[in-house]
Amino acid sequence: MRRLATICLVLIQATSASAGGLVNVAGSPRAIGRAGTGTVGDDGGGALLVNPAAMARRDVTRAQLGLGFTDDEIAWLGEDAAPIARNQASSTLAPHVALVTSFGAWIVGAAVMTSAVGTRSLRHPGSLPPAQYGDSFDYRYAGFVGEARRDTATLGVARRIGEEVAIGVSLSATRVAVTETRRIWAGFGGRDLIGDPDHDAELRFEGKDWFVPGATAGILYAPAEEPIELAASVAWTQRAQLEGDVTGTGTNPGTQLRFTRPSAMLRLAQPVVVRTGARYLGERFAIELGGDLWITPTSAKRTAWQISGVRVVDESTVDVDLTELASRASLRTHGAVRGAVDVELIGGFLWATGGYAFTTGGTSSSRQSITFGDLGGHTAAVGLEGTAGGVTVTLGWSRTWSVAERRPSDLRLDNPFEAGDREVPIGTYDGSIDQIGVLVDLEWDAPEPL
Repeated sequence: MRRLATICLVLIQATSASAGGLVNVAGSPRAIGRAGTGTVGDDGGGALLVNPAAMARRDVTRAQLGLGFTDDEIAWLGEDAAPIARNQASSTLAPHVALVTSFGAWIVGAAVMTSAVGTRSLRHPGSLPPAQYGDSFDYRYAGFVGEARRDTATLGVARRIGEEVAIGVSLSATRVAVTETRRIWAGFGGRDLIGDPDHDAELRFEGKDWFVPGATAGILYAPAEEPIELAASVAWTQRAQLEGDVTGTGTNPGTQLRFTRPSAMLRLAQPVVVRTGARYLGERFAIELGGDLWITPTSAKRTAWQISGVRVVDESTVDVDLTELASRASLRTHGAVRGAVDVELIGGFLWATGGYAFTTGGTSSSRQSITFGDLGGHTAAVGLEGTAGGVTVTLGWSRTWSVAERRPSDLRLDNPFEAGDREVPIGTYDGSIDQIGVLVDLEWDAPEPL
């Protein structure tokens, strides 16, 4: 039973790309082969952001080194006969390093990881004349480049209370970086055809918040005489305030942009995350079920870049200061149910893992975008985990199939002249996410108690 508890390590949802990197999902490469199931069983570095109480499961010193690969195949199909627009960005990487040790009844852990990452980029018009766009770039007003990344350092402690209960708490500091590129239409309705690319202006925002604090608290109930274990946790992350640069170009001769010490700022509210789970330990297998709920403030649904030093000039020399522009980053309250099974293939050496999860979309249908939209969907996962001489190596693969959505949009062209505006063109959002994870866990004797 102890060996099973040692080998069946699990971590929370590693499908960070599905949320465009906007939510701190605290992934680990090991979770990929188990569809993110792990509130009960995780006792490694990922537990620091998921349920730090679970670190009390083991009192030995161990180190973890891992890497996750994510390929996000987001796609957009317009109403007309234009070809499907697909993500052209390369795969993203998420490194993970952790150390956990014990001092008597206290378990202490520290980790540095990329806790969320996502990159999406559709085809750019480049130097193509606007007259040749046709319907190939109808998505340009909804955004066509989005990058988000969270690098997190965390420190936590767990404490056993008696023989069956453990509690834990952790603190984290996260660097958040977001890049967003999109176009606006800057013309005059009645004089110009709304959506005519001759009046496009393209803007690129790059913002960072170097210190976003967070905290996680959890509890684990693991009776020695029963095969059932229970756990729950709650995590909080402070709102991120990203500050940085804004650059861009107009479309000659229709629209020009003038910059005078330009800057931009974006506020991103973060959800409170509640997680629960239960695990059954059999003779040669383990089954775990879990649920996650991201409780998001209403202010996260509509976000906007606050801008200074940018002026939009029309071909007739009419100009206006651009002080605010809607971002395509949008979050809503959503949830996930997930389950995983570990089966022993070779006693004390090799295990097979598998998992399934269903996640509702983190972005509402009316605010979907290529850059930061989250469709949710079904995730299937498989993996292998082998242990020998205190070294555990985990390999995992998963695929998420999104639920295609085609509904009217609340997103607009955002004309700064307020003299001709409408919703962005309707399109179908679809896609899938493939992930591969590798994690090495090294275990050695615990230090002497204090």
